[in-house]
Amino acid sequence: MNLDLLFSSFMHEIGKATSEMEVYKALLNSVKSVLNYEKALVMKEDKIVYYEPEMLDIQKFEDYIAWIKQRLLPAFFSEEDKFIGIIPIVKQNKLLGVILLLTKNEPNNEILNLLQTFAFLTGVTVENLILVDQIKKSEKFMSDVLNSINEGIFVLNENGRIEFLNDFAKEILDSAPHINEFLKSAINDERKILTKEFNNHYYTIVKVKFNFSNETKYVVTFNNVTYEIELEKLKQLDKMKTEFVANISHELRTPLTAIKAYTETLLNMEVDRESQREFLETVYEQSERLESLLNDLLDFTLIESGTMELEYSEFDLCELIKEVVENLKQLAEKYKVKINVSCESISISADKRRIKQAIHNLVDNSIKFSDKSKEERYVNISVEKKEENLSIIIEDNGIGISQEDKEKIFEKFYRGDRSLTYEVPGTGLGLTIVQEIIKLHGGKINVNSTLGEGTTFELVIPYRK
Repeated sequence: MNLDLLFSSFMHEIGKATSEMEVYKALLNSVKSVLNYEKALVMKEDKIVYYEPEMLDIQKFEDYIAWIKQRLLPAFFSEEDKFIGIIPIVKQNKLLGVILLLTKNEPNNEILNLLQTFAFLTGVTVENLILVDQIKKSEKFMSDVLNSINEGIFVLNENGRIEFLNDFAKEILDSAPHINEFLKSAINDERKILTKEFNNHYYTIVKVKFNFSNETKYVVTFNNVTYEIELEKLKQLDKMKTEFVANISHELRTPLTAIKAYTETLLNMEVDRESQREFLETVYEQSERLESLLNDLLDFTLIESGTMELEYSEFDLCELIKEVVENLKQLAEKYKVKINVSCESISISADKRRIKQAIHNLVDNSIKFSDKSKEERYVNISVEKKEENLSIIIEDNGIGISQEDKEKIFEKFYRGDRSLTYEVPGTGLGLTIVQEIIKLHGGKINVNSTLGEGTTFELVIPYRK
């Protein structure tokens, strides 16, 4: 059984799903590949939402189900000459549903862990689908709100091209087409508030500049003040309008994601090949970020549930370090960081994949948090044998870590001083995962850092041949 292929197939299928039922179908299809069940169903909020090939009588299993809901861990129970398996769908200790399986065979721990992973990914996907549906409803709500406002709202790019306008703005544009030229000049006007006359109608025009997906945008509102007389009322209206536009700007900065923005552009507009490549590269980068996030969340789930296990093998630590350096070569060139390795061939027994993950994470951080103000930027990696232990030392001359942050960097989701880390994407789980990997090996992590000078991480693990 090729678990990697099965896992990849499952990810592909749930990735295509557009409804909860499609997710559950993909889930049970994948489960069928590793555990030939006779009957299966999915429950959500004590209701059966999906089953195949036929309904399973769950009344006699209610005590089992209640017990599993409390433990939030999967289990199989003997039922006459068969087994009933109950796998909770859990995300961040929150129960989202339950999977019931009737089978002749009891699965081993490897299959049970795989089923638990399937259940977790199912929960993540279902929640994402619910979130997407909420976003769509929110978009429609926002669109209805914008169109109900008796003001013209234009969203422009930095070239003055209209990317969005509400119904009232369309009416203004239809009645005075030359407004288009005015909008292009307005974004270059230093004044944020203008008063302008078009076709015997006077408008107070407010302009707000903001950034979305690293692109400059403008929200320009047209308020018809032709019949406004009292100056105080006009000022109050402008103030309310400005606050409203600011709120819209804030909403536009929320993650409707770069993937959606660029794919919509590719679908709806003709762009040259070079632009297509740039857009697709951005989509790919965002996809990699999502994949990295998912991997962090999967590892974090294993840590939280205490089910992260090590697979020991013998390998050359120095060769592994060289692999990490080669994998990060492009990133290092991008950040103009020189990586120096001082290591003589040494064979150790450890979990090769996890040790590589830990070293990769720390070197990746050292590169990304390099100090742009320094002409020479470096990361030094060395290995030292100290009595019964091995020390893997990763030293850089990056931005460093404050004393306050140093005490919290291994806390889950902690990202440190935002003024220093805001440019670097991440989950805040990386160092938590590294620490757990080293702890499972019976080791520890030492950190020495000075803000503005650099950081040294020392991974200390028992030396096993």
